[in-house]
Amino acid sequence: MKDTAVSSPAPQEDTCNDHGKPLELFCEACNAVICVNCLAHNHKHHEYNLVTDSCESLRECLSPVEGKKEALKKVMSAIAEREGEIRERGEGVLEEIHEMVDDIIAVLRQSERKLAEQAKRVTDAKLKVLSKQMNSAEKSFSLLEDVANDVEQSLKVSISQKVLRSKKQMMERMSEVTAEINVEELHPKEKADFVLSKDIKLLHHIGDIVTYSSTALQQCRVKKVGCFERQPEEKSISLSLSIEAPDSSLLSVPLSSLRCSLVPAGRGKPIHTTITTSTDPGVYRIQCNLSTSGYHTVKVQVYDVLLEDASLVVPINPYLKNIAPLHVVDELKGPWGVAVSNNCVLVTENLGQCITILDREGKKVKSLGGVKGSGNVNFSFPRGLAITPDKFILVSDSDNHRVQKISMDGYLIASVGEKGNGPLQFNTPFGIAVSPRTGQVFIADKINHRIQVLNPDLTFSHSFGSEGSANGQFSYPVGIAIDDQEFIYVTDFKNHRIQKLSSNGQFLDKFGIKGSGPGQLNGPHGIAIDTGATGL
Repeated sequence: MKDTAVSSPAPQEDTCNDHGKPLELFCEACNAVICVNCLAHNHKHHEYNLVTDSCESLRECLSPVEGKKEALKKVMSAIAEREGEIRERGEGVLEEIHEMVDDIIAVLRQSERKLAEQAKRVTDAKLKVLSKQMNSAEKSFSLLEDVANDVEQSLKVSISQKVLRSKKQMMERMSEVTAEINVEELHPKEKADFVLSKDIKLLHHIGDIVTYSSTALQQCRVKKVGCFERQPEEKSISLSLSIEAPDSSLLSVPLSSLRCSLVPAGRGKPIHTTITTSTDPGVYRIQCNLSTSGYHTVKVQVYDVLLEDASLVVPINPYLKNIAPLHVVDELKGPWGVAVSNNCVLVTENLGQCITILDREGKKVKSLGGVKGSGNVNFSFPRGLAITPDKFILVSDSDNHRVQKISMDGYLIASVGEKGNGPLQFNTPFGIAVSPRTGQVFIADKINHRIQVLNPDLTFSHSFGSEGSANGQFSYPVGIAIDDQEFIYVTDFKNHRIQKLSSNGQFLDKFGIKGSGPGQLNGPHGIAIDTGATGL
């Protein structure tokens, strides 16, 4: 018996109900399938196509649908991939939580041991004192019992007259023994007055799960922290960056999500960096082979969000071993303070009793003053120099114990101060600095061992410091500078150190001891801050 191939029957061709003809045409105007007779009668002058062509045209219309399908497949694949990433990140965070809790438990166990040891030491010390007191009390009690027994025994066995003949000696003995025993001193000196001082507030909140949306990240800004550091062995430099939220808090993001590059101005080719965490939360160490000076754009990307560009300035090539001066200015008599304004450099000549203004090439433009005296725009050993935001000159006129405010043309705007130790009184003012944010004027009041702060209109604001070597005290403060975060740096001359303080005088940090080695200073005078690049 032969196998018979079974095939699907060909689709039956529809015929027109009115004319019995095949429906071979499609009327575009009526959206209907017609035959040739229908075209001649009822669909005359209508736009039409062959059914096969119309079907092909319909098939072509599927192209956008197929395109959308492919796009959605990619989206679904991306969602599935992101789901996997989120689950993996969630598992990672849970693992981090467990590790953190384990670390906290280990620290708590260590604290438990230390507290237990501390409690035992306190208990043993108190019991030791009481034990000595108990021994003394027992010895005294035993001695009193012996004396009492001796008297009682004598009274029992001896003739009364004989006992009374020894009364005086017995009384002296009892008096001597009782006098030697100070019962008040034997009262317990120690008390059960020690308790556990609990401090578990932080344990009620040991962390947060933070999510960074694209919108939130776009509102953050990149900020340079600290100064450049040279890494000679790696032939690279490093700096610290932070990501600051609108509320000034620092964001801590996974290193794997962070990308950073530096682009030199005008050169365009990005310099790739290596990023590591620092000991400070939210601060990242950026290391790169950066050999060019000038402006650089900092590009930071977190996940797929590119943060707003930041800029920084590299003041010099960090690998130059010898730095040649651009210009040498001669004939200055005892130069002390220096300030820069627009295209000129101003220098106080301490021995020349003047302020000299130089152009960028170091050529003398003019001098203000020049005559020793106490009149307007006369000086007696001028020292510190600063430029106000409105481009006036501030100079500490040391031996006149005042500060003069002068226009660039040499006209006196204001003068404040006299010798003394009260508000708006000075005793040999030296360094002077102006806050870039508030315009307040900070003056190193040298022999008063303090920093005096004036408002922009030169009225008194406040002062801080006193004579001494403790934190926040000074011994002849000389130089002063302010960074872009409003921190104050003072050269503490006779303490051979530099102190860092807040604008209200709160001590923050210090650097230096007397000597000539690394990290040592010997009577530091001037100080300046590179606010654009290195920080100090």
